[in-house]
Amino acid sequence: MQSPLTYSFLVLFALITFAWAAEDNVAAVRTAFQHLKADEFTQSREIAAPLAEAGDADAQHLLGYIYENGLGVPRDMARALAYYSKAANQGQADSQYALGDLAFTGDGVKRNLERAAGWYKLAAGRSHAGAKAQLGVMYAQGLFFPKDIQKAIEYFEQAAAASDADAQYNLGAIYLTGQGKPQGYAMAARLFEQAAEQGHALSQFNLALLYDSELLGAPKPEKTARWMRAAATEGMPDAMVAMGLLTHEGRAGAGEEVAADWFERAAKAGNAQGQFLFAVALSEGDGRTKDARQALVWVERALANEAITDDIAENTKTLRKRLVTILGM
Repeated sequence: MQSPLTYSFLVLFALITFAWAAEDNVAAVRTAFQHLKADEFTQSREIAAPLAEAGDADAQHLLGYIYENGLGVPRDMARALAYYSKAANQGQADSQYALGDLAFTGDGVKRNLERAAGWYKLAAGRSHAGAKAQLGVMYAQGLFFPKDIQKAIEYFEQAAAASDADAQYNLGAIYLTGQGKPQGYAMAARLFEQAAEQGHALSQFNLALLYDSELLGAPKPEKTARWMRAAATEGMPDAMVAMGLLTHEGRAGAGEEVAADWFERAAKAGNAQGQFLFAVALSEGDGRTKDARQALVWVERALANEAITDDIAENTKTLRKRLVTILGM
């Protein structure tokens, strides 16, 4: 029979060995994550796979993310859900949040707001800022939960304090509109800027509009152009149109683009106003070779665009009449 001393030593040795193994796992998952960030998906998957099979929740989450997004492999929602579920059931907050998001959006699964709320609650209980932000959205819009703007604000404030850009934007919008909080443009701008610095396009766009107005004092053209350009660069079509208009007015600051460049980007992104303005540029030879036939192509696309507004539609129809006359059609 082993002496108590020998037994204690063996337990201690086992615990030390376990700790070393756990540290090795953490280091390996960190390496896999670095490969993922570097777009080295195969290396990331090869490192994470054996760890996931051995039960490592972080590795399981990483594989779930890879299969959900089809990174180096065909997109496979069944495998993604399987990995996320294994990790989430071990308390992995990112996987709980991911399952909540999939249930909320209905991406690859049947939309289920009750299930989304449950997963978000679990993740929020583990201080997941994104989950808190989404719970705020659900309370603000009355999705599954009864509509409760004050409850929404509580979640937004918690998530915003943890630097969640979506929560900062939503809280900024609340201060901007004065719904649930006293209206405060300076506070809205502060929150938008916090999110804008993280690349949040809607925040960049709204911040630019605030700086272009007199709500924060005298308009600030440089800040307007800076943040509108940032939103356009992030791929926001409305910001591309705005940058085109700022460029046309000589208020865009330094840049190699002409207004037609921005209008063309917006047009190709499916923005109806961008399609109309690009057609105008082509019809007048403003920043492009004058081309009535190509202008008419974009006019027709704008008119077929379901998102076109009445005023833009009216102007587009007027332009079409002029182009048809020019082309003798």
